[in-house]
Amino acid sequence: MQMRFAITRIFCFFDNAIQLIARWLRTLSALLLFEPARSRLWYARPSIAALALLGIALLGAALDAAHAADLRLICPGDGSSVPVTEPMLEDQSTGLRTTFTDPQLKAVATETCSPGNVAGANSVVKITNKRDVSIFVSFTTSNHKQGPIIWGGGCEKLLPASASSAGAIGGVMIRKGVTCTAKVNNNAVSSRFCAALDRPPADCYNAQANHQTMVETIFEPGSNPGCFNKGYCVWFDISVIPSTCTDDLWKLNQCANTGGASYNLPVSVACGSKPVYTCQGPTSGKYGSANYPANCGNPDATCSGTPACLNAYFYPMFDPPENKYQPNTVCLGGQTLTLTFLPGQ
Repeated sequence: MQMRFAITRIFCFFDNAIQLIARWLRTLSALLLFEPARSRLWYARPSIAALALLGIALLGAALDAAHAADLRLICPGDGSSVPVTEPMLEDQSTGLRTTFTDPQLKAVATETCSPGNVAGANSVVKITNKRDVSIFVSFTTSNHKQGPIIWGGGCEKLLPASASSAGAIGGVMIRKGVTCTAKVNNNAVSSRFCAALDRPPADCYNAQANHQTMVETIFEPGSNPGCFNKGYCVWFDISVIPSTCTDDLWKLNQCANTGGASYNLPVSVACGSKPVYTCQGPTSGKYGSANYPANCGNPDATCSGTPACLNAYFYPMFDPPENKYQPNTVCLGGQTLTLTFLPGQ
């Protein structure tokens, strides 16, 4: 009798353990198999992913996997009717939600909910025209082609002046007082925005030769170290560097006779709702004969981001000590990058 009771306890223990394992695997399978829009877990956690699906197969849990299809991962900021502050699983057939008690599953779910881990994630960019006429904007990557951008509301697509040439780059017209909203793929490639008043610039990587203000960007996925585990991000700056200007020539004569400042329109750049850099004219001899804009920060400062500090690159700033306080920063956590083209010179 005692032996039978012991055996019964053992079978109960194993039955409960199998149920717990099956439940763990069903939950994980819901993350791996039925959240394809978010799933980069095969790259981030390949061993866990493979082990979970192997476990489902070994336990004969094909029917359980079908049940897992009813489970949906709810993330903070998903816009669900009842917001959550941490990742949860929702049974779509009953509406019941369950928190993650297993620390491994919770870590996987948290990583899945990270903005930078959404497959094909794009950064939102807003371009506002505060001038009293339309402006024409282009977005170019370092290979002299149009960058991976989806122009949305407020952006009227056009072709550049060189539309008949091979590899022509399209741009947009933004009417006065209008904000253009676009999405850029986080491909970690160097890129630039530039603008003009007559037509979309053909190539923002020729902006220096055309004396056009440059907003330089690198849109990065959250997996890149430059985003500091804060979700996807964008590094950005404003540049008015003349085409052949160098650090040595700046020290010699503030880059006189190097092509003239790359400036045509005043612009400010903000991360979220916070303006970071502002560069405005008129151009003058305040900083030498290259016709730099007069209200674009102080190129001789050792700080950045305020009117008395650096707000744009006047020269490359590759050499120390200037390279320690370059006017270049990062917008973290998937915040919106906003370019505002300002009135005036």
